[in-house]
Amino acid sequence: MQILDQAVAVMHKRGADGAKVAAQLETIAGCGEQAARLWQGYLDNPGAPGDKYTIVSWIGPERAKQLHELSLKAHELVSAVCAAAGDQARFLVLDESPVVLAYRGLKEGETGPQAAQVSLAAQQEHIKHLRSLADQVRTLKPGAKAAMKTATAMDGGSAEREAVPTGTNAGAVFPPAKKKAPPQKRVTAKKPATRKAAKKK
Repeated sequence: MQILDQAVAVMHKRGADGAKVAAQLETIAGCGEQAARLWQGYLDNPGAPGDKYTIVSWIGPERAKQLHELSLKAHELVSAVCAAAGDQARFLVLDESPVVLAYRGLKEGETGPQAAQVSLAAQQEHIKHLRSLADQVRTLKPGAKAAMKTATAMDGGSAEREAVPTGTNAGAVFPPAKKKAPPQKRVTAKKPATRKAAKKK
């Protein structure tokens, strides 16, 4: 589930509504717990053996369908968590479902109960990891506060001092204003003297 690890890493840099994201991660973990109960239910009562090719033939199509439905619900929640990472979520791609499905084939010599035991263990690890991620984001707050702290630490605080804190250009950095030269006095050119007309004799 690297997609969720990457989303949480982005949130730590940019900030996010941590309480909301943590609740979504807990809900995904809840889907995982329901899936774990389905796997455990099969292990408690395996029933008749299936074939040597598929897990579905051992656990039954109804359980496989329920696991698939849980996976679809979890997938929607994963998308919501990734959206909370902001515009950087576009690089995130779902690598695997948080719910362990029953669609893989059996390995050579593997039985249905053995495959179910492996699937249950993997599901329990997913649940544990999801709860750990929820704990990591629970106290995060919305906004770019985390990013500003990172920038301030890197440049010794100059980014925070030079940033304009309010208005439409909040956060923009401007060079120092140039001093205006003092106004020069306006010199008016003197009109040339007019020669007096010569007196008539």
